[in-house]
Amino acid sequence: MNIVDRIMVVVDGTASGEAAVRWTVERAKAVPVSIEVTTVYVPMPSESVLAGNDFRAVYARLLEETVGRIESAVPGVAVTAALRTGQSRTELTTATAEADLFVIGTGSSEAGLYGVLPIRIASAAHCPVVVVPADWEPSGGVVMVGLESTEQEPKVVDFAAGEAQRANTELTVVHSWSVPTLIAVAMFAHPGVWKSMLELHSKSLAATMDYVRRVWPDVDVHQRLKEGQAARILAEDARGAALLVVGRREHTTMGDAILGSTSHDLLIAMPCPVVVVPE
Repeated sequence: MNIVDRIMVVVDGTASGEAAVRWTVERAKAVPVSIEVTTVYVPMPSESVLAGNDFRAVYARLLEETVGRIESAVPGVAVTAALRTGQSRTELTTATAEADLFVIGTGSSEAGLYGVLPIRIASAAHCPVVVVPADWEPSGGVVMVGLESTEQEPKVVDFAAGEAQRANTELTVVHSWSVPTLIAVAMFAHPGVWKSMLELHSKSLAATMDYVRRVWPDVDVHQRLKEGQAARILAEDARGAALLVVGRREHTTMGDAILGSTSHDLLIAMPCPVVVVPE
């Protein structure tokens, strides 16, 4: 179950792009996959006055060199390259429809902050998106899945359980919950409300654990139920994890898809590679 066949990885000549390639190589060593290495050439107005410069060739060489390194690291793997032209966000988001798993680095800016491109792609991608920190190295840690809704999220849980089974490591289900401030104030007068909410989230977590044990009997699964802000809890708990998996519910503003606050904040904190799975 949940074997990824087509991996698409973005390269851009940066440290975070190299980390994405390293992550993809390790993934390809574990299960049979095909890999497409891609990058986006964004035409610059200055090219019209720089006669004789073919900037596409620079991007093409980067792709060729990366394909060669992957083929050397994982003999027998099918690797192709695709040079896209246009706006990065549009081209890469569209490309996710051709992949089972899309891998991209954090895209650090000169200010030391993580770039917005991975966040924008994760918000509208057609497949799960893995965002890899620039300093990533294999950790051998657990796979962690973050949940916060009382509704079941089978796509997210299945992806996480499949990755844990593939890596022969344990799965940790972290279900966090919190109470809006206005409701928290009211709880002082009605303490039974807090107990009811705790029971509701406890039942939701129990249902998730039952599902994993039934559908993924070979996966060693553990649970954590924590009260507090989900992104903060997951950012702390996932340090040292091999992978953190979260879901993406559909949010739109002015016709544009956006991530929920938890996924957005985790792609800024980046405690480990983070996977955003469309629900």
